[in-house]
Amino acid sequence: MPILDIQFGGACNLNCIYCDTPKYDHPCLLDLNAIEKIINSGTIQWIYACGLGEPTAKGNVEAFKQILAMCKKMSVKVSIFSNLVNLDKELLDYIENGTLHVLFKLDSFKPEVMKFLYGADRSQTILENYHRLKEAVRTSNGTTNLGASIVPTSKNYEEIYEIIDWCMEYHVYPLLGQLENAGKCAHIFNELELKEEELLTLRNYIETKYSVHYEIPVCPATISGIHITNTNHVIVDERTGLSCGWFWLDEPKMVRIGSIENMTLEELTVKIIAYRKSKFANVIETEKALAPNPFGGCGGDAKALLSQYISISDY
Repeated sequence: MPILDIQFGGACNLNCIYCDTPKYDHPCLLDLNAIEKIINSGTIQWIYACGLGEPTAKGNVEAFKQILAMCKKMSVKVSIFSNLVNLDKELLDYIENGTLHVLFKLDSFKPEVMKFLYGADRSQTILENYHRLKEAVRTSNGTTNLGASIVPTSKNYEEIYEIIDWCMEYHVYPLLGQLENAGKCAHIFNELELKEEELLTLRNYIETKYSVHYEIPVCPATISGIHITNTNHVIVDERTGLSCGWFWLDEPKMVRIGSIENMTLEELTVKIIAYRKSKFANVIETEKALAPNPFGGCGGDAKALLSQYISISDY
């Protein structure tokens, strides 16, 4: 399925303890006319909006709503990763009509834990939005338009089971990811990190609840055809040529391929595929060196992702 990954501004209204991205405070300079041409071309079936930055934050939300209107008109689905500080009626309407799918942060129901993990005293607003979202959830043929991004730490480990049960009750997919040694977390990582057996216990609990093998979905930003920055540039991961490098736990490195302002989708696609071909041997070596994780990192299990990529490539 053709996926377009759009990065809004770097502004974020939280400062989560394990996140590096709040330091990127750049304005949203997206060329909406160029994006509309891409959407109207009928090439893209799904748009994913993640970092850097919260899509619903001030400075991003107006551009985001214009893109939502374009997508609704062309029956294009939109997914976002959101911290849920901002969730107005217009966005809820897009969720209810099936245009907008949301992966939202859900690490705790306790205000004091949320304040510690998110670095901002906005817990009451977020808690209220959890309840607003569960009323807007839409399911069809075993699918749901809402997912919860859950990061187990020593601060919320015992509460994770309650969170998983909440997700099951309200048809929200619980997507667990391992804590990353990043952001303010770096100096207390050993204090917050869970043991592997604790993570496996959580995984077993989910598999028992669902009665199926639990797999971490691959982040759509990683496998998207084109990744657009907030300044309209198209970038790829330097090591693999994949569309997003943020699933690496070390510092990502990006290569600029071109711009949506002066290149066609066809031209950009040709350059992206050529770069991926040039890095394919490196992908194979990287996959061999990686170890599987119970829950994976930012974009899922990097080893599993690269294994899938290798299996479908004919380079």
